[in-house]
Amino acid sequence: MTDDQRPDGQRSDGKDHRRPDGPIQPTRRQQLKPFEYLAFAGAAGVFVGFVVLLSMRDIVLALIFFGVAFIGTLLITATLMLAIKPKGRSAADLDKREGFEP
Repeated sequence: MTDDQRPDGQRSDGKDHRRPDGPIQPTRRQQLKPFEYLAFAGAAGVFVGFVVLLSMRDIVLALIFFGVAFIGTLLITATLMLAIKPKGRSAADLDKREGFEP
């Protein structure tokens, strides 16, 4: 049996060669993905709050609409991003690129 065929991933030199560089570190883009969702939802909330403030001249009502728009946009955006799969990519390929082990 050759070293590449051993089921335990060990080679004749005794080292584990399945993961030579340790755990996979997420990229900067992967780390900032939650911030992108929050920033988009915050911008939508500020826009809705600003429109309500200018039209109704009531700060409390503007804050309420800001909160509703922020939470609604955050939920809708996150749900849609979970449902979308990029073209031509399988789930295994996406997991590998995102740093998840099967």
